[in-house]
Amino acid sequence: MKRNIITISDSGMVSVPQEVSMNINEIANLLGVFYQTAKNAIRSIEISGVAGGDYSKSGTVEGLKVYPDYYGLEMIIAVAFRVKSENAEIFRDWLIQRATQNSTYTVLTLMTQNAMLN
Repeated sequence: MKRNIITISDSGMVSVPQEVSMNINEIANLLGVFYQTAKNAIRSIEISGVAGGDYSKSGTVEGLKVYPDYYGLEMIIAVAFRVKSENAEIFRDWLIQRATQNSTYTVLTLMTQNAMLN
């Protein structure tokens, strides 16, 4: 089964697939931080309950706890705001741009009579 990962090109172009599934090593490489830095950030985020991983694929047992091997976009966003690196800053800037871009949508509202059907 092919997993989809986020990439940042050398020119700073961020590519995010529809469904994201990345392991800790891939998240560390994406954000340009050490594996242990990404792992510590992920464990801290999991403990706080802000985001979790994908337990449906596989997991790793550490002591009495089972941790997922793969994480989705929610966790990657949380980690990006927790670590400091050039790639994390590029990813955060991309997120903020996407969240605040000016998009207008037309909402069609249909007015109906207030009648009850038997």
